[in-house]
Amino acid sequence: MTSSPRPARRRAAALVLLVSGLVLIGAAIWLWSRSRPPAVAPPTPTPPVAATTPATATATLSITAAAPTATPTGGLSFSPALPSGYDGGDAALNCAPTAGPGAAVLDGQPAVWQPLTLRFAGPAATEADAGPNPFLDYRLTVRFVGPSGQATTVPGFFAGDGRGGGAGDQWAARFAADEPGRWRWCASFRAGPGVAVALDPAAGTPLAFDGAAGTFDVAPADPTAPGFFGLGRLEYAGGHFLKFRHGPYWLKTGTNSPENFLAYSGFEDTADSDANAFLHSYAAHVADWRPGDPTLPGAADEGKGIIGALNYLADAGVNAIYFLPMNLGGDGNDTWPFLAPDDVTHYDIGKLAQWRVVFEHAQRRGIALHMVLNETEPANRRWFDGGEVVADILSAPRRLFYRELVARFADLPAIKWNLSEESVFSDDEAIALAGYLGALDWAGHPIGLHNPADWFGPLEGILGCPEFSITSIQYQIDDAGALVEAWRANSARAGRPWVVELDENRPAQEGLTPDNAGALRKTVLYDAFFSGAGGVEWYLGYHPLPVGGDLDVEDFRTRAGMWAYALYARRFLEENTPFWLMAPADALLSGEAQDYGGGEVLARPGEVYAVYLPSAAWPATLAAPDGGYTLRWYDPRRGVFSGEPVALTATDGALALGLPPADPAADWVVLITAAGFLLPPPPAYP
Repeated sequence: MTSSPRPARRRAAALVLLVSGLVLIGAAIWLWSRSRPPAVAPPTPTPPVAATTPATATATLSITAAAPTATPTGGLSFSPALPSGYDGGDAALNCAPTAGPGAAVLDGQPAVWQPLTLRFAGPAATEADAGPNPFLDYRLTVRFVGPSGQATTVPGFFAGDGRGGGAGDQWAARFAADEPGRWRWCASFRAGPGVAVALDPAAGTPLAFDGAAGTFDVAPADPTAPGFFGLGRLEYAGGHFLKFRHGPYWLKTGTNSPENFLAYSGFEDTADSDANAFLHSYAAHVADWRPGDPTLPGAADEGKGIIGALNYLADAGVNAIYFLPMNLGGDGNDTWPFLAPDDVTHYDIGKLAQWRVVFEHAQRRGIALHMVLNETEPANRRWFDGGEVVADILSAPRRLFYRELVARFADLPAIKWNLSEESVFSDDEAIALAGYLGALDWAGHPIGLHNPADWFGPLEGILGCPEFSITSIQYQIDDAGALVEAWRANSARAGRPWVVELDENRPAQEGLTPDNAGALRKTVLYDAFFSGAGGVEWYLGYHPLPVGGDLDVEDFRTRAGMWAYALYARRFLEENTPFWLMAPADALLSGEAQDYGGGEVLARPGEVYAVYLPSAAWPATLAAPDGGYTLRWYDPRRGVFSGEPVALTATDGALALGLPPADPAADWVVLITAAGFLLPPPPAYP
């Protein structure tokens, strides 16, 4: 988007695919065939910044470890010997079963889906060191092997003092187990210029605890764990809806604003480089913080504003939030993970530790993280390359950015990677970026991109590509349902059915306001869900405070009406239908009033039908097999069924729906179930 006053905001259509993590040999072969990443000259050092975050419980593990090997010498260069990808197996990572004794620390609760951190004492460094750069010139990789033999190769990171401070000797890998029992692991630790962004396991020189190995035991998943941690990883399941590994299919009702959610005054070294010098405080939500919630020591409000904002959203039924972790050169110019905006290979450990606290709280409250990795503006796209246009989009700083995000956050269960808002990457660039990200992301979170306004070329160019599994569509509100149905059909024909999500409602200046929730309920919300959408996020437009919009909304209560309507729609589908087995079937409906384009039907023909009527003033007819049915009227304005169930009989393939129990000029939802149809039990959503 451009600076205010802003023309229609454009974002790139996010088609997010669940990639197979770090075990794709073919992906790495392709990457190496394109180019090998260059070494990067060390940037000018900047002073380290210390931070303190709450410590977690730790457990010391007995391990076996190879003896420390050679210290890196000057002039090391990476020269890949094996085009075998990031996951080269145990041998490639020097995981010898005969290594000697040593020690490491496991942080976290060792249970399925719980976040675990394996920490090692290694070379001491500061986050500002230039020779070697601890982020770019060292590489920690840990291979975890589960009880059933499944292997996962996880990128690690420099953790400073292990508590958010930027100086220390701690190196860490974050992981979440997907099976109870005994897990074994082996660590690879290598040094050399640019080694962190090389997929080749033989790049660089082994150092320190390289070859360390050990085991730990994992308890079964706790079904009462808060939020997503009791449901498992949110994954692409081969169809049009995401699913939790150990839980139900998922529908998204999220917020698409503020895109600069992380431009929060309580995060260390966070500033706005624009003239308006605005940062979020979320002061209206400090009162939503609860005793026992996490805090951010050092923040003026102890982090209660941003934590309270997440609490309010979760309580209101919002289950996803859209944000950029780096918006330099874009709209906000107020969010970055680096020590300084012009130093893109040194990361701010304290700030990232604070982000981690917020992200983990979001997941515990049942809010998925929609992480957008680029803006459409040329300055943002070129930021990693000093403003230059480079031949290879996968330059070393961009690879490092992807690696740091995956290493620090991919263990969380519900993440959607979005390559760019309003993407103008070429098809080849988008596929290359998604391929590299997917090779790093051992958890296989879905990947997609967001389309510019009124242009769907970026989606057309990646149809059928295995790197992508989900969309992030910017759309005109009158086209919502038609776009969902079209992209469901297009992607299915291409052999890779997408989860179709609508993530930015136009016009850009208006978005969702305090006053238009009722109209958008009729135009977009039910049109999208009853056309088979996997989710909807609400973009908030541009409005002066106290209402606020995409860059400055402070009080999410300003859109309380839509949060409630969206929750009602989602709960209706979750609790009363097998929506993941149903498909859009508008042609089955006839005779209804044509307000807002007429009715919408989501159906499993002969078993269950969900019908949305923007106006129920005219009695409609549903085409259905002859037989007995039960009809119930649902009020989408209050989120409750109205009146008693009605027994009806379809004859000659037609079922007359009649009129609602009250207010026929209003919008209504009709649930029709065949005799003998068993409604699914209410799912255990957060």
